[in-house]
Amino acid sequence: MISLPLNFITGLIVSFLGTLPLGVLNITIMDVSLSKGMSSALRFALACALVELVYSYISVQLTKTIINFPALSPVTEVAANITLLGMGIYYIRKQGQLSASKRKPISSFYLGAILSILNVVAFPFWILYTTLLQGKGIVGLSQQSLIITYVIGISVGTIAGLLPFAYASRFLVRIIARHQHRMDRIIGFLFVSLSFFQLISLII
Repeated sequence: MISLPLNFITGLIVSFLGTLPLGVLNITIMDVSLSKGMSSALRFALACALVELVYSYISVQLTKTIINFPALSPVTEVAANITLLGMGIYYIRKQGQLSASKRKPISSFYLGAILSILNVVAFPFWILYTTLLQGKGIVGLSQQSLIITYVIGISVGTIAGLLPFAYASRFLVRIIARHQHRMDRIIGFLFVSLSFFQLISLII
């Protein structure tokens, strides 16, 4: 039987791993940490987590609708495989460039909220992964308490994924500036590998 702690830990881990690839949020939190300090970076991360809480909850409700139609399950798994492969190819071919664009002064909390709201890719991400995790029996969605625990884990995982970038910003900015393309390729190959294993599970 799927437990509340398992739902929480699963949501946290998937969200944490999903936050690690370099993107607008983790690069921006480094900029916020360097220019405004850790307290502002913490407010930025909190705003991102709150938006992710709402987005993931909506995604879970959409996932439950998909689950109620078993015929859609193979389509969802194929879509997840294509998504993983596409993300892998994107990161492998991505030309890494760390830029610090000039922005008008804005509250770190509102900045995090705005950037997270614009990150609508969170919807297909959580729909696909929640469907797969539920299909494998790792995540339970049968009770409201399970759903709430899962999305809280996702929200906490977002903070856990962003804070290392904030705390290590001074060190990471130099490393990323020199090696971002290499890091993107590693992340890309990881996504391609996940796509390969997902394809094997579909065949078997």
